[in-house]
Formats: sequence, C-alpha cells, structure tokens
Amino acid sequence: MVQAVFIDYMGTTVDERSPEMAEIVRRICKNSAVHDPEQVQRFILDDRRRYEADSYLDAYLTEDEIVDWLIGDMEAQIGLADDPDALRGLIRAHWVNAPVFPDARAFFERCPVPIYIITNNGLPYMERALAQNGLKAAGVVSADTVRAYKPHRELFEEALRISGCAPDEAVHIGDSYDTDVVGARTAGIRPVLLLRGKTPRDGVESADDLTQALDLIFK
Repeated sequence: MVQAVFIDYMGTTVDERSPEMAEIVRRICKNSAVHDPEQVQRFILDDRRRYEADSYLDAYLTEDEIVDWLIGDMEAQIGLADDPDALRGLIRAHWVNAPVFPDARAFFERCPVPIYIITNNGLPYMERALAQNGLKAAGVVSADTVRAYKPHRELFEEALRISGCAPDEAVHIGDSYDTDVVGARTAGIRPVLLLRGKTPRDGVESADDLTQALDLIFK
C-alpha cells in the first residue's frame, strides 16, 4: 500500500518555461554567436546535465556553482558578452518564481498521503518557492542534502529514510526518464513518468498529467 508520494519539482510541479527563463534565453541569443532559442536551450540543458553527472560527493558542485561554470562555458564557447551577475539573478529568480502547474496545485490538495519533493534545485531556493506558492510538502530532499544529483540513488534513499517508508510503500512521479525513472528504480521505488504531451516510454508506467497520476496511484 502506498504510504508516501515522492515528486519532482522543475517540469513536474512547476513549469520550466518561466518569464525569467525566456528572458535568459533572449539575452543569450542577443549577446552571443548563437541566435536560435532552441539551440541556446539545448546548450544550457546539455552543459548543466554534464556538470550534474560529474558532481558527486567529494566532487559535488551546488547549482549556483554550476551556473558559474555554465556562464563561463558560454563566454568561451559561444562568445557570450553579457552581465554575469544579471544572468545569475535571473536564474535564481527562475528557480523561485517558476509558475505552478494548475494540476500540481490540485494534486497537493487532493493527495491522501504525505508528499516529499525530490529535486536537483538548491534547498534555500526550494524553501522560498514552496512558501511563495503555498505548497505544503512533508519534506524536501535536495541534491544539496546528499551531495549528489538525480539519478543517483542517494536522493531517493534519503526520501525513504525521512518518510519512514520501505521502497514498495512509495511512488515517485517525474517528467524525466533519465533522472526520475532511472533514479527511482535504482532505489527500488515504483516510478510514474509524467508525460505532459511527450511520447510514452515502453515498459514505463505513465500519466498525461498529475490528475491522471493521482488516479493511477490510488485507483
């Protein structure tokens, strides 16, 4: 029987397409050699994932430190000429102000068991975002907590520890196969892939939105 739900934050609970992120992409397109917004977004995502993959335990870098490296890489590789402090401020505002999906707000209100957030975002930003959005979670496991990023199993095992659940008593919901599904499986936790318009993956339990995920888990 499900005793707790673990849930991802960016892309699952809140929309990554925030006004701040749109402004970041616009500025990079204007002030670098790359003028295609999709190419800029791919560069940011791929570079960030590379740093997160290499950042583990003694080699751990916070998201703030990774942002510094990202800005440096864009300066060196695509000729970015912009105010680094302004970009840092926009990124931090994005982490805090990303808008909550309507189905996420309903999910937090309707879920019959405690909800724990598992996120790569820094804990101080998460605490501000949850308070600002009025979302109440039983706990937050951040990459900062265990000095590792998803899909490392440490985040999921820490969520099990603080929730007091066995792996078969928890479900994890997230929008990324590579981080959420793979990470949950490493800890023996049932994953549900949130599609939000994306194509389902073979052999992976999935839901179109969080309303459907709630019905799927507690049917």
